[in-house]
Amino acid sequence: MTKSNKMIKTLFFLATFVLSATGFADNVAIDNQTSHPSKERQSRMAVQWASSAQAVDDANKAMMCGKPLDMSQVQIIDKSGNVTLKIPKDAEHLRILVWTKSSGEPDLVTNWVDVVPNKTYMIKTDHLIPVVLMPGSGC
Repeated sequence: MTKSNKMIKTLFFLATFVLSATGFADNVAIDNQTSHPSKERQSRMAVQWASSAQAVDDANKAMMCGKPLDMSQVQIIDKSGNVTLKIPKDAEHLRILVWTKSSGEPDLVTNWVDVVPNKTYMIKTDHLIPVVLMPGSGC
């Protein structure tokens, strides 16, 4: 094997390694077709991540009982339209949270969905349901 062939193989290997380490990170896209977030209306929007069905259940119970939101599971969405988000390690489920008031806990949510890397999730206004209508057994 010639020296140039070895160099080409080495460069190919390095390029493949760099791309696999950085270029193929797991992301999801949110196609936000709602009027949130809005500075004029003081609304905010975020994605809540969960690592298991038990974490989903715990997050639902906490929300229904009025407990503060665990912000370590939340990623803010700061604009409408398409937003690309990096999937946190171990995330298996996501839902959208919306605050229609400037303070307090979220008052609108979507259903939980499974995280599928490189998928685009479309969010429309009619996908958002009031937290007070969340089904469950209560506190």
